[in-house]
This record gives sequence, structure tokens and C-alpha cells, in this order.
Amino acid sequence: MPGAREQIRSLVLSGDTFDQPAAELRELQLEAARETFTAHRERVPLLRTRAAETGVEEVTGLDDLVPLLFSHTSYKSYPVSLITAGRWDRLLRWYTTVSAVEPGDVDMDGVRDIDEWTDRITAAGHRPYITSGTSGKVSFLNCDASDLSFLHDILEHLTCWPDPLPPKPTRRGYLLAPASGPMRSIDGFRWHADVFAQPGETRLLTEDAMRVSELMSSALLRRRIAEGAATPQEISSFETASESREGELGAAMAQIVDDISAHRDEPLLIAGMNNQQFTLIQALRARGVPDGSLHPDTLVLSGGGNKGRALPDDYQQQLTAFYDGVRRVRSYGMTELQGSCLACEQGNYHVPPWVIPLVLDEPGEKLLNPEQGVVEGRFAFLDVSLEGRWGGLISGDRVFVDFSPCACGRPGPAVLPDIRRYGDLGGDDKITCAATLDSYVRGMIH
Repeated sequence: MPGAREQIRSLVLSGDTFDQPAAELRELQLEAARETFTAHRERVPLLRTRAAETGVEEVTGLDDLVPLLFSHTSYKSYPVSLITAGRWDRLLRWYTTVSAVEPGDVDMDGVRDIDEWTDRITAAGHRPYITSGTSGKVSFLNCDASDLSFLHDILEHLTCWPDPLPPKPTRRGYLLAPASGPMRSIDGFRWHADVFAQPGETRLLTEDAMRVSELMSSALLRRRIAEGAATPQEISSFETASESREGELGAAMAQIVDDISAHRDEPLLIAGMNNQQFTLIQALRARGVPDGSLHPDTLVLSGGGNKGRALPDDYQQQLTAFYDGVRRVRSYGMTELQGSCLACEQGNYHVPPWVIPLVLDEPGEKLLNPEQGVVEGRFAFLDVSLEGRWGGLISGDRVFVDFSPCACGRPGPAVLPDIRRYGDLGGDDKITCAATLDSYVRGMIH
């Protein structure tokens, strides 16, 4: 008989993924949590150290998981100096403390920059997904081949749940993203095109790959400019390069706008982060394309929030108005999760069965999960599907989670639509375990 983790992963193909009886699923999830902890404690050094320090030897209940959770900052707890000094062996040592990766499996000989570093990890059978931030540091989240296969299964079978799209390649595709790069959104957009777009009929915003080095250096320079620490020459060079890049992308976006305008009566696939999607709909409106006029079988993928408040406050309402009548993926998620919490007919985000939601107090110390009803707190979770890293994480999100049956008729739990970052609520977004975990990591890599 397959183990609990494998039983839960198989639900993605079941046709009733989000309709599992709550009591039976909780029992299966707890057993899966035990299996996950046992497997990853031997493979992830930071988890092993954390378990020893907190005295957790086995998972007997959800409370046992709380001291084992990593902070959302744990995956960018490396010293930036390792990158600027080209200490790629030390950076790999850091990566292998937070991931299920053996250092000896990755060849670091001759690595010249962070892009080659990520390429070497990929060549060793892993995928180091990054998440970007405004600080100049990125998070590195390890996935192995089975994690990628599971992600592909999710998008193939659950896109547009609760009325999933048949996996048929019938659309003309537009990907408002780089051609490749170690970001889950980039892979996800490409996989959606493989499944839902006609072969050879997908247009890219750029044929260039996303370079981690450029992403990090740009963010660091923007931070130095904001602090008044950048030199005039650095600012001038940055502005020249940015203007040139914006000109190239603007020309490419204009071609996509022309093509969508000419083919808007056909089923389309339009995938891009919120910034790019908002730019696109503004340009289409300027071309005279009215809201709600795209083919009803058009599939639209978007996401990424509004980091840095770069978009107007009503950008979501504008996207909803323009894409009225088409198929859209509505979800709450993050790169740290396999798949996302998907919106039902009532607009509530149902937690997938491979994710155990753990609602904590603001410092991230106490579990608040009720048997029934709504609870407010910090969103944390254990994703039992993950193989490439420990799936226990404390996020920076303030959420309301309803553990009662949903008004749509399905069991809970479901995350309610009022989701905010603690950092946007006027607080410091301090998680108690974060500093302790970071100190563990520093001790391990030195």
C-alpha cells in the first residue's frame, strides 16, 4: 500500500481533489507529516539541527510542527558577500543546509557567476527556483525532478478549478516573460503553453533568458539609489541600460498588442505577471479593444501581487474588467507552495490536500488552528508533497482561514480573500524563529 504522502499526491489526478472528507484527510495529513519529517530530517541539515535544538523527535500532532517551521527569510539567509566574492563552494554549502541536495553531486569547478551556479545545480538534477525581492537578495528554493513533475500535473489537471480546462492545445499563446530562467512563473507559463496552446503558436515578450545576476545587481543598485549611496556614474549607466531595455521590451509588447488585436476573436492564452498584464491591457484599450471582448475560451494567467506598490490600487479591478468573460486562474499562493490555494465559486481559496495550513500568532510561535470557524493569524504550512526541500514554512502573510465547511458545499479549510502582508500593516514583520534559524545557517557554512 502506498504511503500517506503518495496517497495525497495522487489526489491531484482524482477528479475530486478538493472534495475529500475533512476528518479522513486530517488523519492522512498527519501521517504524511510524520513521513515528511522522518525523510527530510535525514536530508536537510537545518531541519535536523532545528529538531535537535527544540527536542522534537517525532510528529504526534500539528503543534509539533511549529518549532520545525522555517521562516520565509531562511531561503535567502546567505551572506551576499559569498556572491560578490565568488565563493561558489561556500554558497553551495549554504544551499545544501536548507535543501535536500548533496554537495558532492554538484560540480562547482570553473563557475564564474551566480547564473552559472544555478545552472550547475540544475545540471545535477535539481531546480533552484528564485523569488525576487527589493532588497537585492533573492530566495533560492530547491525542487527535484519529482517536484517539477507534480507541479506539471497540477497545472494540467487543475487549471481554472472548480471548472478545470481540458488539457487541449487549442489556443494562440502569448508569454509576457523571458524565454527561460529559474523562476517558477517562467516554467509555469511555458508548461501552460505546452498543454493549452497550439504547437508553434506561442509568442514571447523576449527570447532572452532571465539572468539572476542582472536581477540582483539591479535591485541592489535601486536600493543604493534610494539610500543616496550610488555614484552619478552608476546612476547614469543604470538609467541608460534601463532605457535601452525598456525600448526593446516596449517594441516587443507593441507587436504582441498588434497580434492580440488581430486575433481577439480566437481562443488565446495570455500569461504574465501583474505588471506586464496591466501594461498589456492599457495598450489594448488604447488600441480600441473594449473590456470583455476577448474570446470566451481565452485563458489568462497572472500573479505576483503589487510589490513596491508599482501598480494603481485598483489594478485587480481593472484586470477583472478587461478580462471579463474569459477563463482566469484565481488563486492564493507563493513560490514556496506546490500549486496554490484555488478559488471556489464563493471566492474562497481552498487549501489543497498536500498542504497542511498552520495559522500562527503574529510572532510565529503559537498554533491557532480551531476545529471549526474562522481564525486570523500568520499563514504557515507544511507542504507534504515536496521532495527537494523541507516544506514547512512561516510566511509574511496575515490571513483569515475558515476551518468550517465552505458555502460552496466543499469541506474547509479555505483562506478568505482578505490577505495582507504584515509588512504592509505597519508592523516590523518579525518572526521569532527567523534570527535563530539564520544563526544556525551561518554556523553551518563557516
